[in-house]
Amino acid sequence: MLSATAQYALRAMVYIAAHDREHPVLAKEIASKTGVPLQYLSRILHDAVRAGLLTSSRGVGGGFRLARPKAKIKLIEILSRYDDVLDKAKCPFGQARCNDSNPCGFHDHWKPISMAYREMLESTTLGEVGLEGLGGFKK
Repeated sequence: MLSATAQYALRAMVYIAAHDREHPVLAKEIASKTGVPLQYLSRILHDAVRAGLLTSSRGVGGGFRLARPKAKIKLIEILSRYDDVLDKAKCPFGQARCNDSNPCGFHDHWKPISMAYREMLESTTLGEVGLEGLGGFKK
């Protein structure tokens, strides 16, 4: 349901959220622990800095940290940077004029799913997502 880039961004942000209270987290560490290719991850992390989701510092003791508390960062803020989250609400048959007044044959089945998905992203914070829930992290 998410692009690979959005999945990688979510993995990285969850990892940082779980570790940045201890120290800033190096991109190399995030890549190693999450399985995200380092060069790809670097672009994702720098984009997150430009978006105000992360801060970064160079040198000894440097790395990436959350720009705000994890309880204040909504999943939609992260994922919408890397994926067209609202695209999931579009007609699965690709009809441009599918809506409540002109529904396709699948509209009434798809609308509650797409609305629930968007509401979940808008209401769930990074602080509510744990490392264990995403799997794939190396110890």
